[in-house]
Amino acid sequence: MRNFWTLYKRELLTLYLTPTGYIVMCVFLGVLGWVFWLLVRVLNLPDMVKIDTDVFSIMFGGTFFYWIVLAAISAALTMRLFAEEYRTGTIETLMTAPVSDTQVVLGKYLAALSFLLLMWAPTVLYVVVLGRYATVDYGVVFSGYIGTALLCAMLTALGLLVSSCTRSQFVAFFVSFVIILMLFSLNFMQNIVSPGWRALYQYVSVLEQFKEFSAGVLDSCSFVYFISVTLLLLFATVKSVESHKWR
Repeated sequence: MRNFWTLYKRELLTLYLTPTGYIVMCVFLGVLGWVFWLLVRVLNLPDMVKIDTDVFSIMFGGTFFYWIVLAAISAALTMRLFAEEYRTGTIETLMTAPVSDTQVVLGKYLAALSFLLLMWAPTVLYVVVLGRYATVDYGVVFSGYIGTALLCAMLTALGLLVSSCTRSQFVAFFVSFVIILMLFSLNFMQNIVSPGWRALYQYVSVLEQFKEFSAGVLDSCSFVYFISVTLLLLFATVKSVESHKWR
């Protein structure tokens, strides 16, 4: 267990001590801050039609920027986790260390996920600031953060799996980004497939599963979906790393 935490801390510090980590963090907070400011401004325009939707209901999954930023950030944070190890040859040293393949995968995964979730911490200020001047639906805020955490967990696992399959960080980023966008687009496929397939597309659609969180509802089906897919992706990553020993 001590070796696991050593690996976890090493990966987490690497993210904080590299330019990539700071660039990702600045872009992330910059875009979210701009989206929050824009939503507040637009919804308070005198000529704006009054709607009952909470600002945070729109912020959590209600804009294009939310999805595209999460796709890009998740791919950027995970692209180097295994690809760089393969490229430099340090994966051989890591595999001979007194840690199992599962511990290696989980150490890297939890480090990337921790970094991604910690980037959301400053956004709590949005809630505090808006709460001083307007009525905030804290149920929507809470469920929005829970849903975002589950979504981040799944996307991080996906990016880690892709990184374990290539030696190129660029390839890992591009493939992860495209796959994530394809997952997001499943929601729109419901409109072009036959009625018999719509129920399946609706269930596997990330946007459809996340919709309840944006509405302030904690649905057990959505929990099962995100947790199941995350565990499946992590299992596949462990098998991918194990297979590297035989290449």
